[in-house]
Amino acid sequence: MVAGILVTHGPVADALIQAATGILGPVEHLAGLSVTGLSLSAIQSRLRSLVHGYAERDGVLIMASLRGGSCWNAAARVAHEVANVRVVSGVNLPMVLSFVTKREHLELNELAQVIANDGTRGITLLPA
Repeated sequence: MVAGILVTHGPVADALIQAATGILGPVEHLAGLSVTGLSLSAIQSRLRSLVHGYAERDGVLIMASLRGGSCWNAAARVAHEVANVRVVSGVNLPMVLSFVTKREHLELNELAQVIANDGTRGITLLPA
């Protein structure tokens, strides 16, 4: 099973995990990391610690809040250093739900693409 890490500013990661748990029930191997008040090197260090136990198994998918921000930059650095780690930005609830429900059936690279697509499909503008 692919493990997941949500990396966000403030309590967003924990809130998304709590929402997913409320909808799907208990969720294993899904961690949240708030980067508020942390330096880039501190974020990278915490990510390495979280990734370490998971990457040797079926891999780790890091879902970051914003491409180009500190969450993304730290996750990208860790993904370059550690094999079997992928990073997707724009984390939202549809993405997290897709991840939790599909990670047992898809390998890491395919899962990353599927949840990126599902996260995008979850964004809809109600016509005026």
